[in-house]
Order: sequence, then C-alpha cells, then structure tokens
Amino acid sequence: MRITTKTPGKLIILGEYAVLEGAPSLVASTNRFANVLFKKSEDGVFKIEAPSINVPLLKFFIDDEGKVKFIGKSFNKVAEKLSLFTATFEYVSRKLIEKGIKIRPLEIFLDTYDFYSATNLLKLGLGSSAAVTVSIITGLLSANILEPDEITPEQILKFSIDSHRNAQGNIGSGVDIVAAIYGGILKYQIKEKEIKFKQISMPKDLHYLTVWTGISASTTGYVERFNKFKKEKPAEFSSLIKEMTEISNLGINAFENCDIRTFLTYYDNYFYFLKDLNIKLNIEVITKEHQGIYNICRSAGAYYKSSGAGGGDLGILFTDNLEIFEDVKKELVKRGFETLEIKFGIPGIKPVKIEGEINAELTYP
Repeated sequence: MRITTKTPGKLIILGEYAVLEGAPSLVASTNRFANVLFKKSEDGVFKIEAPSINVPLLKFFIDDEGKVKFIGKSFNKVAEKLSLFTATFEYVSRKLIEKGIKIRPLEIFLDTYDFYSATNLLKLGLGSSAAVTVSIITGLLSANILEPDEITPEQILKFSIDSHRNAQGNIGSGVDIVAAIYGGILKYQIKEKEIKFKQISMPKDLHYLTVWTGISASTTGYVERFNKFKKEKPAEFSSLIKEMTEISNLGINAFENCDIRTFLTYYDNYFYFLKDLNIKLNIEVITKEHQGIYNICRSAGAYYKSSGAGGGDLGILFTDNLEIFEDVKKELVKRGFETLEIKFGIPGIKPVKIEGEINAELTYP
C-alpha cells in the first residue's frame, strides 16, 4: 500500500502584507506541486528522502513524546533543510499520541522540484513550505487513522494552520495553506483568527504571465520588518494599512465582477504602496529588478507587480490585450527575464491510496 499527495503552490495576486492585518487578499493556486509519497516501512524503521533539497535517505524513529530522532551522524549536515518536515511530523505525532494512536513506520519520498527554477535550481516564491506542510499532514492522517476519502479539508486546515504557524514562529496569514488545500482562485481574509474565503473565477479575456526576477527571497525577514514597523510607528502603520486594505478590497471586487479595467487600475495602485514599503521597512520589497519589469510592462500598456512579501522572486503581469501580452512577453525574454508557464486556479490537494508495491522510479499518478 502507498499513499501519494499532490499539493499545489500559490501566488498572491493582491493584498500581500495588508492581509496580515485583516485585509482581503486574492490568491491563486498554481500548477507547481509538492509531491509526497508514503509507503509502509518493511523493516519497521521510518525513512525520509528528499533529493530536491539534497537530503539523502535518512532513518529515524519517534520517541514516546512524539519527537523525531534521526539515526546516524549524517543528519547533522541536513538538519536545517529538514526543519519544516521535522516540525510538521512532530506536530502530527503529538496529536496522534494524544488520541492513543502510534504512527506506523513509513518510508517517505518528498519531491519539491517544481518550486525551483529549471535553469539554475534557485527557489521560487510559490509557497513550498505550505504545500509541504499540507502534504505531510494529509499523508500521515491517511496512513494512520483515516482513509483518504474520509479526510475533510477542514481537518487538514486546522492541523496545517497550527503546525505551519508553530514551525514559522507564529507569523503569516495562512493564505498559502488555504490555497494548497482548497485550490482555485480565492478571495481570502483572516480577522481575529477567523478565516473566511470563497472561490471566484478568472475574468474572461484577462491574460496573465508569471515573471521571475532571478533572485530568491526569504519571506520571514520581510514580515518581521513589517511587524517592527507596526510596533515602532503605529499611527503611520495604521494609515498605510487602511489605504492598502481599501485598494485591495476594491481591486478584488472588480476582479470578481469581471471589471478588468478597474481591477488593473487598483492592481497598479497597489504596486506603489508596496514600493512605499521600501522606505518604511528599510528593505527592498520592490527590487530594482521588479521596477525594471514594471517599467517594461507599463511602457507597453500592460500591468505588473510583485507577488508575495517581495524582495525578489516572482511578479505577475496582467493585461486584457492579447497583442500587448505577446509583445511584452517577447520583450521581457529579450531583456533577460525568465517567464514561467504557470497556470492559476489548480484544484487543491487530493490524497490517493494505491494498493500494491511502489515501482522503482517513484512515479506519481
């Protein structure tokens, strides 16, 4: 018996940063996936292998408190790379132990190659940590207490939000977790820990393209600076969030109502609020690369802004004109920027249980 999970990544279209303060945001699941395979361990020892992050096959066991204990000295070299896996695995272990359930020994194969650039294997900002968290939790629940068809998105959501926040120091909005579980294009909001979201459709004739600046970024550091700004300059912070919330809300409503021109106007406005954060946070939320891409897009009549916490990584181009879309795409490639064939609105995670032995190539259905 084996269980596979295929969990989509995400891109935030509108509302980043402000979503942390209760503003609505617009997020899309993508066709970049965390693929995780769970197989019964024949020798009774847990194993994890993750070649996409240079983690060789490692053996481990779980102590009575649910702690992961790796076997062998080689673990010391890859401890940081497995920190998210370890934190998530331990969280589920503790929850199952509380229910009197002991986790069956498993062999786990983790594939996150989709979250890296194919040209140089630098990491892309597509929500890999959330996708991995959702995958691990879903697989462990499927393998130990429930049939895959019995697992509800609500169960996965609660486990994943709590585990992810615990692993990342209680920061983040949870928008990437929801996108990974439910998929689609979502209007998302969290206020006083209450999560609200609904799926909406992409407006017809709205063309989009994901562009990579060529620079990887760390979300954690930027969110920490954002929270520092909130603490040190509360009045200025409150004023900024109020404006960003209004722009995000109006832009999302226009998107939902298929009012493309109005959406593009507010999408463009939000770029300048993100750029203003360069000064307020004393970091490059909008890098010179993002600014360069923006200039190329706007000079041709298209619209662009970064996606997510900023500092590099990815941005999204939008236009309602197919001719402009093709011209800008060619110009970006000519200028040395990498465009990615990423599709929005992919279905969320669905675990699959398969009887029989896994084949040698570890392929996924």
